[in-house]
Amino acid sequence: RLPGFGLILSLLGIAVQLVCMLVLPWVSASAAGGQELTLPQLWDLATGANPQGFGGWYLIVFSYPLAALGIVLALVSVLESVAGKVIFACIAILGIGYLVVRYGVGPAAGLFGEEKGFSRQEMIAVGIGVGALVLVLIMLKAGLAMFRRIAGLVLLGMAGVHVYALQDLFADGEGLTPFGAYGPAVGYGLSGIAALIGP
Repeated sequence: RLPGFGLILSLLGIAVQLVCMLVLPWVSASAAGGQELTLPQLWDLATGANPQGFGGWYLIVFSYPLAALGIVLALVSVLESVAGKVIFACIAILGIGYLVVRYGVGPAAGLFGEEKGFSRQEMIAVGIGVGALVLVLIMLKAGLAMFRRIAGLVLLGMAGVHVYALQDLFADGEGLTPFGAYGPAVGYGLSGIAALIGP
């Protein structure tokens, strides 16, 4: 039996994402002092510099987890498996719980050597976590066809978030390489279209 168009598109999107997240440079040599920077190198630099704003938070906190979650979501949505849906929900809930504790409730409670009390960043992290948890629970309760449609919209939304974060972090995208930096958004988009098409 030949694989469906949705599965082929999803696998293509996942391949694009992996190559862009691990191999291709995101920042051009002219913008980085003669050296092209891949995402792992950029992540190391950004972690040491403690960047602020939405783009900085996306790069440090959400870039890798969203990519992993997007890959799992893309596969589950085109394979239409109940077991896959449960596995996705478990991974998502564990990931969301970690992010809320590490970047929201934990720092507010003084667990990670920071001052007690909720700052704006901690409140945003908790809000994003609660919103994501509600969405995951809705997706878990939905039937397979509705799960696939919601997954497609979530993946297309991830593509938009990725582009917005890059624009925020790099002043309208100056110095970014088009294939490496914007490739994950293409991968999310292909996977989202694949999820909407179905297996």
